[in-house]
Amino acid sequence: MIKRSNRATIPSYWYFDEKVFQKELKYIFNNSWHLIGPESLIPNVGDTYPIEICNQPIIISRVRENMINAFYNVCQHRGTILLNKKKCYKHFQCRYHGWIYDLNGDLLKARGFESSEMRNDDFKLKSIKVKIWNKLIFINFADDTTYFERVFDGIDKRIGNVDFSNYHYFERVSYPIKCNWKVYLDNYLEGFHIPLVHKKLSKVLDYRSYETELYDDFSLQWCSIKDEENPYLNTSISKPIAYYFTVFPNILLNIAPGRLQTNIVEPKSSKTCTVHFDYFFSTIDKEIIKEDMNFSDTIQREDIEICEAVQKGIESNGYNVGQISEKNEAGLHHFQSILKHYLN
Repeated sequence: MIKRSNRATIPSYWYFDEKVFQKELKYIFNNSWHLIGPESLIPNVGDTYPIEICNQPIIISRVRENMINAFYNVCQHRGTILLNKKKCYKHFQCRYHGWIYDLNGDLLKARGFESSEMRNDDFKLKSIKVKIWNKLIFINFADDTTYFERVFDGIDKRIGNVDFSNYHYFERVSYPIKCNWKVYLDNYLEGFHIPLVHKKLSKVLDYRSYETELYDDFSLQWCSIKDEENPYLNTSISKPIAYYFTVFPNILLNIAPGRLQTNIVEPKSSKTCTVHFDYFFSTIDKEIIKEDMNFSDTIQREDIEICEAVQKGIESNGYNVGQISEKNEAGLHHFQSILKHYLN
């Protein structure tokens, strides 16, 4: 009789069942911090960025030079989507019935209503928590801010003197993938597959040095980079390291010499996701940037191919529950343990 370890994976139906997906949106994503992107998306006062996060329409707006607000992108008159264009606004006017709000979300004018009929203060735009870390914008639909501080204070402490303040935002590249968002996270959270799936990356990383560190609210994988194979920016660092942080549930930070790459794994349906790559560089040398991004694109397309193969296999009758290697897949086990906590 085969003895089963206590490191079983989550069951296969969690990767494609619609009820599980809706529970994730409700209990995980509606209570988590979401990375929006760089502050440079809205550089000027009045600049406003409409976006949808997990079916929630929101607007991000720069109110003052050092202040950014976020609101649900919903007029409080009859629930219309308020704005549909990214541009600079002096105020927000609903395109349906003309209610007007200022940049702080206060209702200035309720067209069709006398001042005696209602209190404008009762119909402000619904606000959303905002935090900034290293010029990146994060929002949270819930009220908890302690989680954010624990995570990013911990990351700052771990990476020490790595400074992103002078990095330049280059561009976003998005990849639609035919797999559940957790398939992508499972894949990211272990380097076990690198020698087989990523031949070029395997030549760059010293796989023997691969380590995984687990923290209460995030995990870190790191690995030494072989000097002779380093595709990243040449620096004075004698022993360059690649850092791969995972902030539950879907924020990934890839840190290499001279480059920060953030990933947002956006759930689209129970069987699909889109991964958004934002690139930041300490250089403006286009040849160095092009080489880095081409290298990253190669790795990503290899991951897409294997993740879509996993999704197809998980949905088949030939699979139910797998096993997690304690030595090689500690980050994956950490992620799935947190997931079970939220859903159970």
